[in-house]
Amino acid sequence: MKFSFSVIPSSILIGAGKAGHRVKQVLPLVLAILCFYMLWGYAQSVDLALLLSQFRDISALSWALSAALTGLSFLAVARYDTVAHRHFGTGACTGRATYAGAIAIAVSQTTGFGPVVASLVRWRLQPHLGMIGAARITFFVAICFVLSWAVVTPLVWLIFSPPDTGLNIFVLPLALLAIFAGPLFLVMRPTLTLGKLTLTLPSLPTFLTMVLFCAVDTSASCGALYLLLPADTALEYAQLFPVFILALGFALLSGTPGGVGPFELTLLMLLPEGANTGILAAILGFRLIYYAIPALIGAATLLHKYTDPAQKWLSEAAGDLDRTLSDSGARAELGVLRQNGGAPLHSTGGVCAMVRTPQTITALFDPITGRADTNMAPLQNLARRQNRVLCFYKISGRHALGLRRAGWTVLRIADEALITPAKHTLEGSTYRQLRRKLRHAQHAGVTITADDTLLPWSAMERISNIWEDQHGVARGLSMGRFEAQYLSHQKLFLAYQEGILIGFVSFHTTAHEWCLDLMRVLPDAPDGTMHALVQQAIQQATLEQVPLLSLAAVPSNPNRGTRIERRLRRHHDQRANGAGLRQFKTCFAPTWRPLYIAAAHWPALLLAILDLARAIKHGKSLHPALPITPPIPPFANVNLPHKGDE
Repeated sequence: MKFSFSVIPSSILIGAGKAGHRVKQVLPLVLAILCFYMLWGYAQSVDLALLLSQFRDISALSWALSAALTGLSFLAVARYDTVAHRHFGTGACTGRATYAGAIAIAVSQTTGFGPVVASLVRWRLQPHLGMIGAARITFFVAICFVLSWAVVTPLVWLIFSPPDTGLNIFVLPLALLAIFAGPLFLVMRPTLTLGKLTLTLPSLPTFLTMVLFCAVDTSASCGALYLLLPADTALEYAQLFPVFILALGFALLSGTPGGVGPFELTLLMLLPEGANTGILAAILGFRLIYYAIPALIGAATLLHKYTDPAQKWLSEAAGDLDRTLSDSGARAELGVLRQNGGAPLHSTGGVCAMVRTPQTITALFDPITGRADTNMAPLQNLARRQNRVLCFYKISGRHALGLRRAGWTVLRIADEALITPAKHTLEGSTYRQLRRKLRHAQHAGVTITADDTLLPWSAMERISNIWEDQHGVARGLSMGRFEAQYLSHQKLFLAYQEGILIGFVSFHTTAHEWCLDLMRVLPDAPDGTMHALVQQAIQQATLEQVPLLSLAAVPSNPNRGTRIERRLRRHHDQRANGAGLRQFKTCFAPTWRPLYIAAAHWPALLLAILDLARAIKHGKSLHPALPITPPIPPFANVNLPHKGDE
């Protein structure tokens, strides 16, 4: 795989003005001249007649097998494009993206000026992208290849253990860094800010896919070179591959056309001296079969008149939330979609509320229609098209059971407090604690009102800010945050003392269910204020004949599971104030319903938990200008397969 880069990153040279750009243009030429000067010393010891003889003696079978491995390498190269298109949501089908990627690389790796040429080729083959869209695909592919190469290279050196070249002492630390630090960084920091530029980094599934393609690409291209070595060259594939992939990186960073100069120099410097003539003969053949012939094929392809209209992805995609909430199967808590960027998504399996985070496509709560296991296949197709993993979050037991039977990994993560308003009472010993709290609030002169005709938004915002100063930034994703437009769709109850607002609660509401969302009181509010607010809401729900009221969920029992699981649960419970929330909600004697998270397997489940935890904790505060859950893209067709797509 060959991309053209400059040794000096563009971001560094931008600030250097015209001088920096001149350096960037001249530097590849200077490097090429320097490398050729050094290669001249090796050329003095090479028998030219023997070199040409060894080149002519390459067998037809070797040429054929080398061509086959070249094709495999280009297939892996081209698949980078499909991953990039999914990352940016262009809607391009797999077949067309693969074709455009192969032609772009075939032409650009030989002509030089890689990013510019590759962008022009992609623009030619996929005009609906536009020049900017084509350039975005090109740079994403190039950067991801460099990152993948940085992971694969130390692993190759670690696995193949080449003769000591002085570089071996760096192999193990670099391999460990690549294996652990890179993936962890992508999970915890999905966006990268460089000055005014914000980059959305590839998801972990995207990166791992790129690493796999890089491994296939580099091992196949190395095989294509190895098969062209003369029979009498005493060199094993295990000796060649580590040096080859290192030479590939140096050639990549040099910016010279095809990496000419640095590639050859690295091979000759690090491989045994006795094999120089054979290596040069193989390189001549490699340049022909891996560079020249693909470039000619690619150039011939570009001569044809070609148009590729944007794909028409049929989709019901994002439905109207108000209409969705009127469905008897819709949870009132789905009102949080008004704030987290999610949307109801229709598929052949039913309707689910979907949100997108850097690593996952998540179905929030129980499906609105259908079952989780019937929605599973079409939603997995959606997740794969966006290089993410699918998970179901906060689903009830019957849906979790269906997924478990389908072979998915399921974990209990929360318990939801449910109340039937018509059966709620303050009588009996069960409600002794609640009665005591309500008396405290009453004696302190706390009054509760549900009049929402003219809400004191500024006073409410002040209380919310004070609450966040004391408890930390409000959590997001599946929980709401203070925002007037968001709260205007909810039912609010306000607590006053001597005419001064001291707290409030909000509820998502539908005709069949209410669900507690925001809870905010001043630190010095009288004891029992929050209990009085929730009790007033229950009484109002009783008057309006609402069948069910949810006090929302608390972390699941921290004493459940294995020793390691209990330790993790206790840590999460402590950070989420699980004990306090459970004690508060227990006062209302609710029925506790377990909630679960599910993913296809344990690695996907662990990735989903880490990603959702980061999204819930940080939300938009991680980068206010970048929504954490962009709308479901228009190409998210989960109903029909498309020709050329997977």
